[in-house]
Amino acid sequence: MADPLHFIVGTAGHIDHGKSTLIEALSGTDPDRLPEEKARGITIDLGFAHLPLPGEDGEPGFDLGLIDVPGHADFVKNMVAGVGSVDVALFVVAADDGWMPQSEEHLQILSYLGVRHAVVALTKADTVDDVEFSAATVAEELEGSVFEGAPIVPVCALIGDGIDALKGELSRLLRSLPPPADIGKPRLSVDRVFSPQGVGTVVTGTMTGGRFTKGAEVVVQPHGSKANLRGIQSHRSRVDTAVPGTRTALNLPDIGIRKGRQREGIGRGDVVTVAGLGTGSRRVHVRLSRDTRGATPGRDLEHALRVRFHHGAANVAARVLFFENRDLAAGEQAIAEIRLDRPVFTFAGDRFVLRDWSKRFTLAGGTVLDPAPRQRSYREPSQFGFLRAASGDGEVTAGALLAATLERDRAVAPAGLLAQSRFSAQEITRAVEGATGAGRAVLAGGWLIDGPWWEEIAGAAAGRVETIHEKHPELPGLDLSDLRTFMKKRLPEPKLFDAVVEGLCAHRGFVRAGTMLRSGDHAPKLPPALQAAGDTIRAALDATPLEPPNPKELAKTDADAKALKFLLETGEAVQLDEKAVLLAKHFRVAIDSVRAHIRQHGPSTAAALRETLGTTRRILIPLLERLDRDGVTLRQGDLRSLKG
Repeated sequence: MADPLHFIVGTAGHIDHGKSTLIEALSGTDPDRLPEEKARGITIDLGFAHLPLPGEDGEPGFDLGLIDVPGHADFVKNMVAGVGSVDVALFVVAADDGWMPQSEEHLQILSYLGVRHAVVALTKADTVDDVEFSAATVAEELEGSVFEGAPIVPVCALIGDGIDALKGELSRLLRSLPPPADIGKPRLSVDRVFSPQGVGTVVTGTMTGGRFTKGAEVVVQPHGSKANLRGIQSHRSRVDTAVPGTRTALNLPDIGIRKGRQREGIGRGDVVTVAGLGTGSRRVHVRLSRDTRGATPGRDLEHALRVRFHHGAANVAARVLFFENRDLAAGEQAIAEIRLDRPVFTFAGDRFVLRDWSKRFTLAGGTVLDPAPRQRSYREPSQFGFLRAASGDGEVTAGALLAATLERDRAVAPAGLLAQSRFSAQEITRAVEGATGAGRAVLAGGWLIDGPWWEEIAGAAAGRVETIHEKHPELPGLDLSDLRTFMKKRLPEPKLFDAVVEGLCAHRGFVRAGTMLRSGDHAPKLPPALQAAGDTIRAALDATPLEPPNPKELAKTDADAKALKFLLETGEAVQLDEKAVLLAKHFRVAIDSVRAHIRQHGPSTAAALRETLGTTRRILIPLLERLDRDGVTLRQGDLRSLKG
């Protein structure tokens, strides 16, 4: 039997439409756990239950976590905290009441949060004479929404009518969906915190994005506190691993419970995750959108308006600041900065909801584009361009986010690229491969570089080297320190200089020789004014190959000195010391002669080698010392042997 598939199903709907009663009928668990809820007969906070559904025809069954949310207008903030990670909405509408204000607002919230699949439970079906008419009325309300065409199942939870049919519709819908993604980035948005005696701190939430393993070290964001994961429970059973799509309880004894306005400890809205996935921030750059449906207030969403930012289980006071200093009307979208009263931990691609300061209306929803923007980047043209490019026309994709990042930053280190995003390592790798394959990006010197910008910057560096070749053909190339100075103002990061040099050599045929860089086809040559002096020096060095004139005798004039320097820099001549210079071709002959003598006669004295070479000590001693330094010979007392 295959392991069951894990999904989260969350209720939605107006107060007193029977959400909690329906959850109890489905699962056998009363989700109302608070004494006040029992006393008042209404759901105030989130409730949870477990619903296993069997598979059919050998297919795996389902292990569902059920989240029951309050329907009262005063507790919408708790409703939002529960539905941020649901896979399917169990939308509850009472047949006798029909569509009501919180029905509409809950629909808005689910739409803003990206929930796209629902089954409608038409509760209290036994209280109306024409159930089909009630169902048709609900279907009309759903037209044009993300849940248009959702199945509508009449039920009477108190006597069990329609419960099996509802389970069947849930199974059919879930069978068509991919399981919750494991992208290797586990997160649990904390919606409940408590401390059983003798156990320490326990937090609950919905697992998304990856797995937690018992005994692992986790990080509590947005403050970055570390804790050891002592134990894990899922649906009241102890497990060694928490997987996506499950309601999960984590035992974190190393960290206390946050109370009041304390910063220390853990509380609702915090996120349990792992290291290396980014940081919390008091600024989030987003794409905002406003629905045109009726629950949205008539007035525009004003620039600098005080709002409440709902993300996961977090509810944080904030201001919304539009990059274009505008207001946002119903049916519009805009780029904005959410400036928060305290840090939140988000991923690029996450969904969120904005509600008004008085907690009466849902104002807008949106998608996080930059979860931790640089300080003072609000309204920077480069950041605005990044946000528009990352936003695209619809859902944020790894490719669009990568392209926007490269356009803004010009170059990024591949390690940790897009770590604080909803994309897996495989998705990011495919985006990088697509960009490099299409020439939109280049890998050089350990950096991933924007392709068009790279062509521009590499062209500037190449042009500088070519200019030096043209103006100073006698030079072997451009000194790298001079090129670094030239490129300094053109590079956003000094470390990119090495990537520029590497890229020129790898892709444009340039050659690096020591501290010099030259184009591949550059052959240094003396300018006309120095050619005669160069010919004279070559002839003098060639006349007596291993007994050449002293450098001072060769460089009697300024022209001679420049010509000699050219021969040395280009490697045509080799300087042994301040008194000895050889043409490179004679230097190589001398090396071959020394090797041949030692191979034939064994370790040899300087006197024996001098006789073989036919030179004087003025040349021989610096020659042998040079061979020692170059690793050709090894001196052992008065003898020299071949090294290696």
